[in-house]
Amino acid sequence: QTGVSSGNHLWFSEDGEESHCWFVTPKDQPLGGKPEAAIAKCVSAARWPWEATGWTVCGKSHRFVPAPNMQFQLVLPAAELTVRIEAPISLRRRSSRADAGAEGRAPGSSGGEGVALRFRGAGAINERPMYAEADDATLRLFWMPKMSRWLIATVRSPDDGGGIATITARSMPDDGSTWASMLPWEARAWEMPSCPTLGMEDGDAVWQAAGRRLHMEMRSPPLQLTGDRADVPESLIGLYEPKGMFHSRVYYVQRLEDISLENSIGPKCLWFAEDRGQWVLTDPTCLGHSQEVLARVNSRAWWPWEAHLGGSTSPATLGAAPFACLPVWFGGATVLAGSRMSWEVAEHSGAFHKAKDMMVSLVCAQKIMVKAAERATHPFLGTYERKGLVSSRPFYMQIVPEAGADEAEDPAEAEAALQQFVLWFSDELEQWLITEDFRFLDGATVDARASDTAWFPWEVTAKWEVSDSRGGFCQDPFLNIVAVE
Repeated sequence: QTGVSSGNHLWFSEDGEESHCWFVTPKDQPLGGKPEAAIAKCVSAARWPWEATGWTVCGKSHRFVPAPNMQFQLVLPAAELTVRIEAPISLRRRSSRADAGAEGRAPGSSGGEGVALRFRGAGAINERPMYAEADDATLRLFWMPKMSRWLIATVRSPDDGGGIATITARSMPDDGSTWASMLPWEARAWEMPSCPTLGMEDGDAVWQAAGRRLHMEMRSPPLQLTGDRADVPESLIGLYEPKGMFHSRVYYVQRLEDISLENSIGPKCLWFAEDRGQWVLTDPTCLGHSQEVLARVNSRAWWPWEAHLGGSTSPATLGAAPFACLPVWFGGATVLAGSRMSWEVAEHSGAFHKAKDMMVSLVCAQKIMVKAAERATHPFLGTYERKGLVSSRPFYMQIVPEAGADEAEDPAEAEAALQQFVLWFSDELEQWLITEDFRFLDGATVDARASDTAWFPWEVTAKWEVSDSRGGFCQDPFLNIVAVE
């Protein structure tokens, strides 16, 4: 257990009186120790804790009482996916931004028209995340439990009766023993029909192996690696661009323009080493071989810019223990700071030294503008500046101009001048939100929202909705975000 929490352990046991049981035990108890020390348990042979149901918690007199609402959930990245596919005719007609050039063509495709589709989070279905195409929400990527497959399919609108209109592609079946059943980008083998299907029925379609005609991966922004030159070699510093996926995560290669032949023999590669459970820096030729690394950080974070921040910036993973429950000498900031990890840089002797100032950060705009129609009077309009990270994305705070001491203001203007708004992303709601600063991380009361999981607010394609002050929302087609610098 991480974040502001008790640091408990979650583990499985197949021994003892209650065989095949999941336990939650305090951190001062060893793993595999006495089951009597458990504070929660679930008698289940489920392979994963998030599949276990029927939890009980320790109550008074060490008696366990049912906790029907207790469950574990797998923390998945609110990712944006890129699907490069040699599209069938039906999909080509609907994709107005199809790229038939080398950039949009599926890797290794020998012919046909290739399109690059962007899929973003669209909630959950069948206990799995669902994704919708950014420019056409009727094209979905979702899990079908009865088929044990991921489907890329066109769905009908509710007005037309709903359901699947046609299936564009499907993954090979998975019984849940691999990550392909949880992460669609881990499904390596796909099938495509020879002609459009009739909903779930094949019709005249014959399923054929997609091979290299379909390629799926997570999309990531470029990164900037910085650090004190006294601790971090000059050859490691620079801009890193995403180049593909390895070990379920994106890997990055240093931009050639940032390489100086005086202190480097070539670009460096930033990737996640599953055998180490670390993000590492190596030569590109060593991708997949972590015996010799140039730098490392002990973190299993989905994204490298969160590796030194305890592994995640999601509010849901910070923990639920109230700060008031902690000792007065052990404040909340101290707890969060204690979860930070430092990068370690290799020396010529083979040893490593900590580089506390070394970090990987997102390359994005530092200032943005929230605009609307000319006569719009939304109080949250104006210029915002970047303040930090939350939910793996940057958040921005409104710049409020300081009123002069001599300027006479009416009470309404004085009250409005005290308002300040924050633009941030909620991974729980999968929405970009604008709230007042004192409601930051509180998605219950918002002033504007957009149901889109784009990496940055200026990339949002969904319509923004503005609060009508009566508990509802109305669309504002003129509200948009613009990156300034």
